[in-house]
Amino acid sequence: MVFRTICCTALAAALIPAALVGCTSASSRTPTLDWQPCQENAEFDCATVAVPIDWADADGATIAIAVVRDKADDPGRKVGTLVSLPGGPGGSGVDDILTGGRFSSELRARFDIIGLDPRGVKRSHPLRCDAGLVAHRPNMVPELGGRIDEVRSYARDLAASCREHTGPLVDHLDAVSVARDVEALRVALGVDQVSLYSRSYGTMAAQAYAELFPRRLRASLLDSVDDHSLDGRGFFASEARAGQDAFDEYAAWCQRDQTCALHGTDVHRVYGELFARAGRGELRDLAKPDRALGPMDLSATVTQRLYRPDWAGLTTDLQALTAQPPAPPQLAAAQRSGVPTAAPEAIVCADWKFDIADQNDWTQQWHEQNTNAPTLRAHFAWAAGTLCSGWPTPPQNLPHRPRTEGTAPILILNSRHDPATPLEWATQVAAQTPDTTLLTYDGWGHATYSRTPCTTSAADRYLIDLTVPAPSTHCPAA
Repeated sequence: MVFRTICCTALAAALIPAALVGCTSASSRTPTLDWQPCQENAEFDCATVAVPIDWADADGATIAIAVVRDKADDPGRKVGTLVSLPGGPGGSGVDDILTGGRFSSELRARFDIIGLDPRGVKRSHPLRCDAGLVAHRPNMVPELGGRIDEVRSYARDLAASCREHTGPLVDHLDAVSVARDVEALRVALGVDQVSLYSRSYGTMAAQAYAELFPRRLRASLLDSVDDHSLDGRGFFASEARAGQDAFDEYAAWCQRDQTCALHGTDVHRVYGELFARAGRGELRDLAKPDRALGPMDLSATVTQRLYRPDWAGLTTDLQALTAQPPAPPQLAAAQRSGVPTAAPEAIVCADWKFDIADQNDWTQQWHEQNTNAPTLRAHFAWAAGTLCSGWPTPPQNLPHRPRTEGTAPILILNSRHDPATPLEWATQVAAQTPDTTLLTYDGWGHATYSRTPCTTSAADRYLIDLTVPAPSTHCPAA
């Protein structure tokens, strides 16, 4: 299939490098959708839209982007089309719709809600890499003998395996390409404008869409937003602060609430002891006992519990890990596997740039992590960023300040104590993006839309009525 030119504004063409804009691609055919009842849940309609692997070569090879439609329950009062962009990277927007519960009944009544699996995810030509390499990462901790040259060698091997199992799409996983896929979807839907709801990593594509196609955007709700203006060092530092802040909130709860099973115990010390044991190779993964739990695995396990947050579950994890006898040496040594699997870090590497000059620089940046996260020692994003520093393909979507003009007012939702997308990111994106309002949820966890009636109502009023909350609006913690 060849594609009609999907034109961006002259402003976007002037501001964004030509390699990202691709406004000169030729066209002759409009993308189409053939809606059919979804095999997984016939309550919804499913289809695919064909898009180029490389938007700079619009007449080249294509992939199929999987989409799902939840038709408006009250078609006589339908506002329009809402496209939902999932988090991750690696999250499935199709699953979000098929499993239900993502949006309020009022929003489902007033919009056709479209979810998609972004390019490289699940049903949309999934990114696949060698499972053995994915499962067994190199040592990412300099003070425990980690070597940046070994990480770089591993990154090259992993990228080569991804290319072997995925093909040329591995070079085109960036958020700008996803934004262009969304525009192809809009054209296929036959609507003049779309509203966007994006969550976490999905906000990267939503911000790119606002830059490229501002007049096609009716509304854009950025829930737990990524700050793409950061360099690698700033990304590392802010993520470490976010993880530490969320853990401190857990520790404060455990100290004041007698229902915490570790009440009266210094949970900071407990984590520190576990981190030391993980560094010695003494811990096993709680979900997969045949695998070792390394220091960065421990950080990821703990931080994931802070997403909801699930403080009781985190307490149970800390107790279970503390009670573990030392694991046998060389548990689950790395080996090649013939079964490919996902490696979502490759998507991160398409959008972010991490400069690590040498071993000394890496060690210095590790010490900065420790300063910003004295308990956790490092955010799990440290491992992804370190890997990307050695990724052989440069990022296609380089970090930059928002470059939007002429778009609709934008609303950002963010939790005060978010372990993954810190409030400082939301504050900066709001300050750097024209006509953008930040609503702060004064509570905990990652993703804000459905936290409380206050957050849901404010979001719905914006998406349905285009009513933007007053500046500096806060929703109280639940």
